Amino acid sequence: MWKEIKIESWHEFNDVISHLHYNEWIFRGQRNSVWDLQSSLYREIQKVIEQPTNENCVTIENKMVNEFYSSAHLYSSLEFQVPSKENEKEWVNFRLEPLSVMQDYGTPTRLLDWTRSPYIAAFFALDGAEDNFSIYALNVKELEEFDNDRYGDKYDHYKRAIFSPETISELFIFRYDPYQKNERLRIQQGLFLVPSVINKTMDDILKVYNIKNNKLNGKDVTYKLIFNKKNLQDYWYKLAQMNITHETIYPGLEGFCRSLKLHILL
Repeated sequence: MWKEIKIESWHEFNDVISHLHYNEWIFRGQRNSVWDLQSSLYREIQKVIEQPTNENCVTIENKMVNEFYSSAHLYSSLEFQVPSKENEKEWVNFRLEPLSVMQDYGTPTRLLDWTRSPYIAAFFALDGAEDNFSIYALNVKELEEFDNDRYGDKYDHYKRAIFSPETISELFIFRYDPYQKNERLRIQQGLFLVPSVINKTMDDILKVYNIKNNKLNGKDVTYKLIFNKKNLQDYWYKLAQMNITHETIYPGLEGFCRSLKLHILL
């Protein structure tokens, strides 16, 4: 499904990403190339429930979201406006918005963090890497066109249905770009992928898209770039030259303090 490309130099990395259009492709860095693509919520639930059902997962998700709604105002001035029930698109955004805030502040959610920048993805792949690391590249525009074709006018209805504890049978993923962005999300050019079910990995869900040799409808849609850890220091140099460090990725004192460890690496 993923076309794996071994990257041996920064030049090779630039060659691969140079033809991936900004408005079509998104990227995710992982500091270990063997890790699955799965949400933090699914990962945490598996620690306490063996083979959880989607109903198990959504029930837990709803409990966390309800508590967030009830008490987040004690810590933040963020407001979430309840939309008209007839507007399914706005209702989906209303349900996803608290998840995006919760994710940014450490709550395990169904959302997977991605970025529009392959270089910021490289930062997250490098940070903490102790073995070969990877960057996933996904042509999300092609996936959305595929889903629009197969679901048509029912697409927003299916998106809304994912928040019900009853098991949804449809498998799909879609991108979510929050209406209210915080500073960190802006800096990182961040967005999220949302799985229709929580108890499956992203690879499990992507199987329904009938991707063959990384192609969907004749177009490239999936790459997995695998980097050799032996070049880790050189890649840090390249990112630092681009002013992509902890200090620019994380705002405030947190980013500055995190950046000081680069004295060890550079």
